[in-house]
Amino acid sequence: MSYYIGIEDLAANALIAVLNNSGKRFLSYMEIEKYGAKVIEILYDSGEKAVLILSRESTNALFQNYSDYFEEIVEDGKKGIRLKEDKTADDLIMKFRGYLSLQLLKAFIDQRSVSVLEDIA
Repeated sequence: MSYYIGIEDLAANALIAVLNNSGKRFLSYMEIEKYGAKVIEILYDSGEKAVLILSRESTNALFQNYSDYFEEIVEDGKKGIRLKEDKTADDLIMKFRGYLSLQLLKAFIDQRSVSVLEDIA
């Protein structure tokens, strides 16, 4: 099976991980991309094919379609995505994990992918 992972799923799952581990509500685009690369590697290791969809167009659509969840900001000189203050990790889980395949969910929560974010936080 091939997976196409959009910025909305990647950002939401990365933010779930850091929010639960450190309370951090912001990730730079570079941090999200590193997490995505590890998720892709984990999927490849299990025999799955996957592609990240991280274009500027898809990122703009993220902010338009999920403006009640995310906002684009610059923090410490780095541009990225912040989870809005009134949203929680549980909100993200309900919105962005319910429809994921088991294989993709496992890659998002795998300790190898989460550890990429822990090294950053």
